[in-house]
Amino acid sequence: MKPLHDIIDEHFLSSDKEELVYLFNKYGIFDIVSKTSEQLKAQLQRALVANNGAPISAITTTSSNFLISANNQVVKISDPKEKREIQEAIAQIGLRILLSIIKLFPNEAKEIFKAVEQTLQMTSEMFGYEYDDINNLLRFDEISDLVQTLSGEKFANEIHEIKQTGTSTIIWTKKVNLDYLTTELKKRKWIKKQSEFSKLFSNSDNSLKIHWDMKYKYELAHLLYLLAKGDFIRPKKGVFSVPEKFIVDFSGENLKVNSLKKISSKITNDPTKYTDIIENVEQLIRAITKT
Repeated sequence: MKPLHDIIDEHFLSSDKEELVYLFNKYGIFDIVSKTSEQLKAQLQRALVANNGAPISAITTTSSNFLISANNQVVKISDPKEKREIQEAIAQIGLRILLSIIKLFPNEAKEIFKAVEQTLQMTSEMFGYEYDDINNLLRFDEISDLVQTLSGEKFANEIHEIKQTGTSTIIWTKKVNLDYLTTELKKRKWIKKQSEFSKLFSNSDNSLKIHWDMKYKYELAHLLYLLAKGDFIRPKKGVFSVPEKFIVDFSGENLKVNSLKKISSKITNDPTKYTDIIENVEQLIRAITKT
């Protein structure tokens, strides 16, 4: 299992690392994560030497203690933006640690994963945590689907691939019903089909095509920006690049790479020039949150 610093170096962009370490130190998170990972590492090393299989009890206990300790610090954070950044980072680090453990004990991958999932759910129920939010952050549902079909070394190898494809998906956080959004989009005739657009979120089909009327391309870019800003979709990384892979115009023509990001930057940097577009999208956001 890799040390915390190695996990941060490998899985976070250079531009994010400095801020992440700063926030972790500012709120006492770094020590919690470091101590937890080092304790778990020692337990796993003993298990490997003894050749007695994965110490599942120690893994689940550590998972529960980690959730409680981290949450005790997170609830003290008053800045909502910093709080969410820390929650997302903790979730990603926790997931990487879990995947590292599974690769050490591939033949017990299913059992380890299920035990940790159940432990976090029980801990959440006992302490009044929002487990649905934890589940969304860790994306347990996606990994669980994989767990049902794989085992042993093959499972460990496929789990490694999640690291490569994780950022190619955005999820709907269920802050409001997704149907509210697709209904408004269809009403405005920006999309062809509601069911089609819904597939953008948590999509695993690389051949997916979602039709959008490109007369409203600027509205699309600003909508994605506001959905990410309002925590309707996660993660924030990929909020433009992922839709660009799957959204096409009504004739089937693909979007250009980085086109939505560039449009969004234009709108946010010069809002007075795009007043009508901003108002149109804000009206839509108000509509789905009032429903």
